[in-house]
Amino acid sequence: MADTSQQLLEAMEAFDAVASELTPEAALEQLDETSLQMFWRDWPHISSWAGSLWRQLNQELAEPASPAGDDSETGGGD
Repeated sequence: MADTSQQLLEAMEAFDAVASELTPEAALEQLDETSLQMFWRDWPHISSWAGSLWRQLNQELAEPASPAGDDSETGGGD
């Protein structure tokens, strides 16, 4: 699973680098035809997957945190 997490982080970093370097208009002009066709073909699936993951994380992170257990569980206390 660590390899998959690393792959995702590297892919996001690479995509962010391209998005930071080129506007969509410049990408359309500068990227080769094969890259553009693969983006056009694959993006709907990738976008759908990423959107679903984002919504699930957003819902999970929006929920209030659970109350901590008693002090003996957290190592606190007097």
